[in-house]
Amino acid sequence: MASPDFAYAGLVDLDPINVQTFARDHGIPEKLQYTDYRKAFRELDADAALIVAASPAHYEICKEALENGLHVLVEKPFTLSLSEAEELVRLAQTNNKIIMVNQNYRFFSSVLTLKRAMRDESPGKPRFIHGQFFCHHDGKPYQREMEDYILLEMSVHHIDMIRFLLDSDIVGVRGKSWNEPGSGYKGDPHISAVYETEAGIPVFYISSLLAVGVPMPWEGVWRLQYEHAALYLDDLGEGFGVYRVGADQVKRKLPQVVPERESIHGSLAEFARSIREQREPIASGRDNLRTLDALFATSRSAKEGKEIRIPKR
Repeated sequence: MASPDFAYAGLVDLDPINVQTFARDHGIPEKLQYTDYRKAFRELDADAALIVAASPAHYEICKEALENGLHVLVEKPFTLSLSEAEELVRLAQTNNKIIMVNQNYRFFSSVLTLKRAMRDESPGKPRFIHGQFFCHHDGKPYQREMEDYILLEMSVHHIDMIRFLLDSDIVGVRGKSWNEPGSGYKGDPHISAVYETEAGIPVFYISSLLAVGVPMPWEGVWRLQYEHAALYLDDLGEGFGVYRVGADQVKRKLPQVVPERESIHGSLAEFARSIREQREPIASGRDNLRTLDALFATSRSAKEGKEIRIPKR
């Protein structure tokens, strides 16, 4: 489905076959097809760049786009280091441009339904949150060489979900990550962590990208424990969705929130609105620094074997 907010100003891919195939399928003329993003950014009549590239290339491409006067929507992870992300946020501000990270789970129907339930169901005081995600992922070659593979390529979604659901930042973490012989990955594919949030609600999280068995939905499976009830993002018998279960053990599946536009289309719509309204978007680069803070603190905690405190920005 095409975005009603944007039209193709050009197309860039290092592989000319990819460019030609996509251009043919979407009616993009040859004069707008490029294999060199620097040349494309200089020559094309464009307002913004959507950057969907291998993670290690994000920093250089984002920087080039901003320096050429383009707004930027970039896939997660924002960058592979905090210093690079901070530099891009400063560059966007200096050039009066929007930079947004596609944390598209914020626009998932399931996540929005859970957020509404946390507000409307009044299940008493919150006690803790438990989240898990397991799948058996055949990583791309660059992912197999990444240092913080699972954190930056997958858990980035779930940690950002925590911040979004609670409207709260993560202020401390004790994490553990591990690998196994013959995994084929340089970085650890397994992670567990206990997060302390500014809201005072502890979050217990475990994830693996080398878990053979039944895969979970991308959002993961979550239990939000409250004083008088629990909220679940899970399949408790009536399909995957949000459930409320009280002390009486009665399961009630909650009505689904249907956003006007979901996932990447929600991100694109918010990106377009932020450009028109000249404001920072949801999941702006600046906001995403706090998600990266939590991810890199988890990595450091796992390496050093101790709790890491996260300073407030």
